[in-house]
Amino acid sequence: MFEVLDETNEKIVAIRVGRGSRAGYRELYSLLVEKSDQHGRIHVYEEVPNWTFGTFLTHLHGVIPDLRYGPDFDIDRYAAVGDSRWATLLFDWWRVIRPIWPVAPDEMRYFDSIERERALDWLSEKG
Repeated sequence: MFEVLDETNEKIVAIRVGRGSRAGYRELYSLLVEKSDQHGRIHVYEEVPNWTFGTFLTHLHGVIPDLRYGPDFDIDRYAAVGDSRWATLLFDWWRVIRPIWPVAPDEMRYFDSIERERALDWLSEKG
């Protein structure tokens, strides 16, 4: 479901996300909990390349893990980097429900794929 990228460090969890799965969400959230336990508030960089409608639908598997594990980690900033309307749609929905959803970063932004470095710079600003 996801690949940990080289840009991951103490405060930034950088991943590339494909199709969603229950097992993938459990694994991802275990990583986020571990990083939060070790370093406090973290930043998440998420590349979502080449998403289709089908990819979008597979991320409905994340609803239950969000409710279960969301309170166990603390995301300060979240940057999504993508190139499709389906990735944008999932991001926009998350932003709308953010005030009541347990996986709720303090700040979140969506960047086009060509703005990858800008997204990483934004996450690094608060260090």
